[in-house]
Amino acid sequence: MYKLKYLKQNYFLSPVKLFLSLGILVLTIGCVKTSDEKSFTYFGGKIKNPGGEYIYFSKDEKVIDSAKIDKHNKFSFRLDSIEIGLYTFNHGPEYQFLYLEPKDSLLIYLNTWDFDESLIFSGTQAAKNNYLINLFLEQEKFEKNFKRGFELSEEDFSEAIDKEIKARLDSYDLLVELEGEEPSEFFEKIAKAGIYFPFYYLKEHYPFKNKRALQLKTLPVLSDNFYSYRETIDLNDKDLINYGPYYTYVLTYLHLKAYKEYLDDSEKNNVSLNYMKIVNSEITDEDFKNRELAKSFWTSLTSNYMSEEQLKEAGDYFFENCTNKDLCSEIKRSVKQKAQMKKGGKLPKVIAYNTSGEEVSINNLAKDSDAVIYFWPKHLGRVEMLDEKLASLKKQYPDILFIGIERDKTNEDWVKFIDSKNLSEDSQFILSKDSDAYAYFEGDMARTIIVKSNGNIHNGYLFFNDKNFDVQLKKLNKQ
Repeated sequence: MYKLKYLKQNYFLSPVKLFLSLGILVLTIGCVKTSDEKSFTYFGGKIKNPGGEYIYFSKDEKVIDSAKIDKHNKFSFRLDSIEIGLYTFNHGPEYQFLYLEPKDSLLIYLNTWDFDESLIFSGTQAAKNNYLINLFLEQEKFEKNFKRGFELSEEDFSEAIDKEIKARLDSYDLLVELEGEEPSEFFEKIAKAGIYFPFYYLKEHYPFKNKRALQLKTLPVLSDNFYSYRETIDLNDKDLINYGPYYTYVLTYLHLKAYKEYLDDSEKNNVSLNYMKIVNSEITDEDFKNRELAKSFWTSLTSNYMSEEQLKEAGDYFFENCTNKDLCSEIKRSVKQKAQMKKGGKLPKVIAYNTSGEEVSINNLAKDSDAVIYFWPKHLGRVEMLDEKLASLKKQYPDILFIGIERDKTNEDWVKFIDSKNLSEDSQFILSKDSDAYAYFEGDMARTIIVKSNGNIHNGYLFFNDKNFDVQLKKLNKQ
């Protein structure tokens, strides 16, 4: 069972005292509020070793507000019209979930060097939020120590999973007891999802990992009730669709179903197409469906292993079934750009500008050196992801030249951005929208082009966060 004694502990002495230390007026958060203040919700805290200037507060992947971290590493939000629900806060590439109700005053403390493990809450809903983060950490720990669990028989595996689920349900009951009141239906739903779905995820993986662990020739034959939990699952639950444990399970279920179709029928060897067809038949939420159709096709587009026929099949299916016009436009542009950047072809002439306003030939810059030309996206989360990964890649591949190109900012904002990220001006350039090459690179994706030292394209369309990105660079290093 979890160690829950910390759930009632107030790490900051009191919410009021901490908010006072954050420089927020007593009238805005104290026990006595004016009638105008009663509808506001407050969220603040302290970030040790901040990795950027801002904290972003979001709902359903849409940024609602941002707060600047002050010289004392503290921040605060005063939020209007907050509904009971699940929110996220982002700092750098990291994020975590928050459970909030109207008029709450919630505080956090965290150290970015140990983001999730150091995160603690105080104030209203602190116990519930501490419970959720503890649930996440306990699951990470369990999975790390359970790798050999996939060697177990079906019966022993299910028994181990059921035992862990019971322990977590007991911990939830203890939380309710310590709180002294029944939680909202929404919180119970979120908490139960955080308990069950990580284990459903493991059960979906069991036959594949058991086969690999025991070096079997075929997938193990499972009893009829092994997947009985599926009967209780709604794959289109709007309350949970952006909650990590549920979202991860749904994607895993859909992907493995698509892969198993290929295992059962070798003619269904276009797994991306299998996936899109399953998404189209089982997902009714229009936004989620369109998003997954697009993600699947983008995966196909960046693959070096799909034939042109397979890519065309996936593309045709996407355009026939995606109802989001913006995604369709973005995909059409991407298909055209991919066709213009074929593997083995020459990089087209690219003229950009440095911070001094001088023209620079990207082709000459990359001459005689393997290079990754990457493009900064607009999306804040993608920017932070790219920035963090870039630092590690430069250390890992010191012989590869990394060239950053901005496509959308004004020159003034771009220069400020370079300064805020401590980027070398020697490797950062801006592309004019009037440039002949702009159409090759237009868009908002964290996209890259990998170019060999002879000027030939190694991969003309690959995303910075693609799981095959490192694989491509390693291959480049060996050539």
